[in-house]
Formats: sequence, C-alpha cells, structure tokens
Amino acid sequence: MHKNGIIRANLKVLLYMLQILMMPPVKRLDWSPKKRAIAVTLRSEGYSLREIADKIGGGATPSGIRKLCKRFEGTSTVTTATGRGRKKCASEKTDRRIVRLALKNRKSPANAINRVLLDSDVNISDRTVRRRLVSAGLRARIPRKRPYLNEKQRKKRLTWAKEHILWTTDDWKKVLWSDETKISIFGSDGVRYVRRRPGEDNIPECTSATMKHPVSVMIWGCMAMTGVGRIQVVNGTINAVNYISSILQPKMLPSARDLFGS
Repeated sequence: MHKNGIIRANLKVLLYMLQILMMPPVKRLDWSPKKRAIAVTLRSEGYSLREIADKIGGGATPSGIRKLCKRFEGTSTVTTATGRGRKKCASEKTDRRIVRLALKNRKSPANAINRVLLDSDVNISDRTVRRRLVSAGLRARIPRKRPYLNEKQRKKRLTWAKEHILWTTDDWKKVLWSDETKISIFGSDGVRYVRRRPGEDNIPECTSATMKHPVSVMIWGCMAMTGVGRIQVVNGTINAVNYISSILQPKMLPSARDLFGS
C-alpha cells in the first residue's frame, strides 16, 4: 500500500507538470493611459479594488489596480516607469581602457585584452570585451594584404609621391607602367566556394584537389594610358642582367615605341 501511494503521488506530480507545460503562454496586458486614469479616479471616489477591476475589464485584477494606485501616489503619474535594464558588468573607465588596448595593438584578440584586464582585477568575459569593442566601432575584420615595406622603403615612396603630386594628365600619359604576376596552372590562388548539404563534405564534387608544388608561370607585362604593351613569360630566376637582356630590351623598349612613338 505504501508503495502504491508513492506511485500515485508521483503520477499526480507528473500530471501537474504536464498541465503546466501544455498551458498557453500568458501575454502581459498593458493598459491604455485612459484605463489607468479611470482606475485611479474610481479609487479616489471610494470604489473597491474588485469593483474597479470589474468595471474596467480586459483582464484587470485587484492586485494590478492596487499597484497602479500605489505608483500614482508616489509618482503622480499613471505611465509605466522606464526600466533601468541590466546593470553593466564593466564601468565606463574599463570600457575606455578596452578601446585603448585594442588601438594600441590592432591584432590583439578579445581574450588577450581580457587577460590584461584580469591582471588589474577586472573580471569580465571575453564576450563582454567583444561587445564593448563593437559598440566603439572596432569590429573584427580580416586584414587586407599589402607588400611588406620597411621604414626606408616607406620614406622613398612618400618622397616620390610628393615629387609627383603636381603632375598633370599629360605628364602621366608619358609613363609606361610594368608589373609581374604569377599564374597557377593547377588550381586557383583565390578562394572558391561549393554548395553542399550536410554530410557531403568529402564527395569528389565538393572537394578541391591540391598539389604540394603546383606548376605556375611568371608573366611580365606593361601598359600606358593609351594602351597595353607586350608580355613576356619569365623563365627561372631573373637577375639584373637577365632582366635587361630578356625583358627590357626585347619587350619594354618596343612597347614604348609602339605606345609613345619614336
């Protein structure tokens, strides 16, 4: 009998929990300012909380009327006070320090910044650090690739730019530009995407074949404002002597004569 009683009690608890889970969500009723004013007026005229709730209707309860009247006595208004929201776990001083640390080293991840803060007894999460940086406009981005330039090279480029800042369009028409590029014979140097369903990661149509040492060629070319010049496939390593004999003399000079005239 004792065991049957325990089973029945457990079944009642389970049934009660199922009823709670199956109940529809209750939406909060937000009374209009007119209804709130009517409730406060009726209360001042001596009506009971139950009578006011019945008169207003629309889901109004005596406890809700009581809270409304109590708030009106303290604030002299029937509007709902603006919520303060959740208290911030980091102070404004900490937020400014997070931004300074990110600007000091642009490549510092959020966990590295958080470790510096932890040494100062500031206990916040990495996610909080990321949110503060995003709020300051410092979103994480993939850095753009640029040729490496040392201090001497940067100064030379800046000097060259200042010397040519006043050049006109006619001056630039007399310039022949040249560059080299590598073309891979097998595969692509860029990023390519495939469309696949879950579980199709390793089917041949959704994979990209790779080689340890892909075959590629280096091509030299030139151009001017009036058109393009000749190209040259670069074979092997090029030094100063080979560059003059295999590219500049047979390709660049004829291209300059074709584009600018003799």
